[in-house]
Amino acid sequence: MIKYLVVTIVLGLNASALAGNKKSIQWQIKKSTWTQSDERSFSEFIAKLGKAKKEGHCHTTDQCLKSSKANPKYYQLNPVGLSSIFSDCADLPYVLRAYFAWMNDLPFAFPTALHPATWYTPEKELIRNEIKELQIEMYSAGFFKKKKLKYQIKKLRKKLNDGRSKTPDLRYNHLGNVVTSKRLIENGDNINEVLRTIVNHISTASFRTNASQSQREGLFRDTYPVEVSRDAIVPGTVLYDPNGHIAVVYEVTESGKIHLIDAHPDNSLTAITYGEKFKRTPVEIGGGFSNWRPFSYENGNVDFKDNSELGDYSLEQFQKSSVYTYEQKDLSFYEYVRHKLSIGNLKYYPEIELTELLDEICYDFKERALAVEKAISANIHLKSHPATLPRNIYGTEGEWETYSTPSRDARLKSSIREGRNLISKILEGHANGDESIIYHGENLKKDLERVYRERSSACQIKVVGTTSRPYQFNLDKLIDGIYDLSFDPYHCVELRWGLNDSSSLSACGDSSEKIHWYQAQEGLRMRIDRDYSLRMNYGAYELESAPISHVEREEISIKDLLY
Repeated sequence: MIKYLVVTIVLGLNASALAGNKKSIQWQIKKSTWTQSDERSFSEFIAKLGKAKKEGHCHTTDQCLKSSKANPKYYQLNPVGLSSIFSDCADLPYVLRAYFAWMNDLPFAFPTALHPATWYTPEKELIRNEIKELQIEMYSAGFFKKKKLKYQIKKLRKKLNDGRSKTPDLRYNHLGNVVTSKRLIENGDNINEVLRTIVNHISTASFRTNASQSQREGLFRDTYPVEVSRDAIVPGTVLYDPNGHIAVVYEVTESGKIHLIDAHPDNSLTAITYGEKFKRTPVEIGGGFSNWRPFSYENGNVDFKDNSELGDYSLEQFQKSSVYTYEQKDLSFYEYVRHKLSIGNLKYYPEIELTELLDEICYDFKERALAVEKAISANIHLKSHPATLPRNIYGTEGEWETYSTPSRDARLKSSIREGRNLISKILEGHANGDESIIYHGENLKKDLERVYRERSSACQIKVVGTTSRPYQFNLDKLIDGIYDLSFDPYHCVELRWGLNDSSSLSACGDSSEKIHWYQAQEGLRMRIDRDYSLRMNYGAYELESAPISHVEREEISIKDLLY
């Protein structure tokens, strides 16, 4: 009996001690600023998270942050009251930064409102002030006066929006945005509320600001553009694609390849590599690689580092020329980045390059399979097809944003095209005696053909059809059929995977209307480069003859270079 009591007391003390080790839901700021040691720890945190995701230990932001493999340092500190953590691509950098800051008692800030940059010319400042005055006047106005004031405000807003009746979509605003309000975390703020607020306020528009500016009216820009170097582009560096996507660096390899994690509207987390699928921008839009701006917050006072005070600040990513020079060689920006980040002079080992390339493409196809499965599991394919496509299929909202795959498919096509160009360059370079191509075999093309067959065979994706019929694809078949894959979530699983022969269509069971939609979307499937400015909200019959459907099929096969 005595032994039992002793054990009970000891167990009770251990349970109490464990409970005491959990992080409080309430934010406690014990350090006024991030130190270099904090930044290094943040990089290590992101590196572990990204590698664990790539290895398949977790599949969402929430899973990764609560995983012993992905988050070994902090997962045990997660309190019982920590809610499920959601993030899409834009939220991801802020959610991860906020989580780390909370765990380490550090300050944190994020934007809560934006306006188009064009609103802030002197002339438009006057218009904005006039609108504010009319809005104040409305509070005490009678019915008829209020109606007149509303009409005046509507006219002024149209003038403010350069003739448009609505504010432009800030995610794709071609002149960029400015932050008009920010939130600085205070002691006692609830981490669950903070993360929910981030999700509600942050979008890719939050990153679409002038990279050359440190602040506007005291509101500092959270990130700043960095030089292309191994010291600057590190785990935790943010990459903004102006075509509406954000990713976070988790590894830079010795050969200069950049690995990233990104999130999606269906709450999935994926691992990708940097390349031509990420577009460059003018400085006003602020795309490319950026790091978090150091700032301190104490007793209500904010102090932040200006661009001129940051050793790795640089605008080299925004040069107008598309040609970059490195060691007297003219390169594309993407080649330049890899050369700059490589340890020593970049050497190409052809068989390794092709192996890594094909394995990365295989991984992307497997991630696509998970996305398609989510749409099928949600029975989106059983719903009637909407009368028209969204205004632009790449930048949408609601069901289409969550379950369609046009952007994912475009990035896949871009990666395959980039891979073809790399192998073509390697073959040409070897034939011309390029010393950066390291190969000691007898027949380069034959050896690369062998690698292609082996990696293609090793990559197998199994899909369950509409009638439970099993389908299996190897990588070669997937690449060959890349232009046939439907991005439309209202299509059956067969069409989602490009199976459009009569037998597959019979099993598919889609209506003639949906089959017509698939046929009408052929031109859109031919597109590799995303264009968010194009109008796409056509019906199926309109779409077939619309200008956006007149697209030439670009040859991107890798196999054709080798066989």
